[in-house]
Amino acid sequence: MQTFRKRIPHLVAVTVCLAVAAAPSSAQRPAITLTCGGIGAEESQAMLAAEKSHALTVVFATSEGSWLAGVDTRVDDPLADLQAQARCGPLGLVEVPVAGRYRVVATYRGETREQWVDLTPGGGARLVLRWSE
Repeated sequence: MQTFRKRIPHLVAVTVCLAVAAAPSSAQRPAITLTCGGIGAEESQAMLAAEKSHALTVVFATSEGSWLAGVDTRVDDPLADLQAQARCGPLGLVEVPVAGRYRVVATYRGETREQWVDLTPGGGARLVLRWSE
């Protein structure tokens, strides 16, 4: 009987671990990620260096070529009910869970740009969105 009592805590621990491992978590759910930044030379260089390892790099700029920050940005797959949203600029790095067609919607000073793009995880695509100053 003592041997059985000594094993009860171990059996309970194993059961709890199995239940946690079997339960779906938010980390297991497919997700779109949108990482924003690029302000300052060091940060922008680091983000540009990582561009080829992401599905998409979005560059926010003026028609004259200056970079923009503070762009309300959403990347979504409406059919899969997935989206990521953030205030971005001058760069946004996007990762997607599966290859497919995704929509990028960005608004700066009340003007919206919308673009559909075909993306693959780690595909290295680039999109430049421009606004007049």
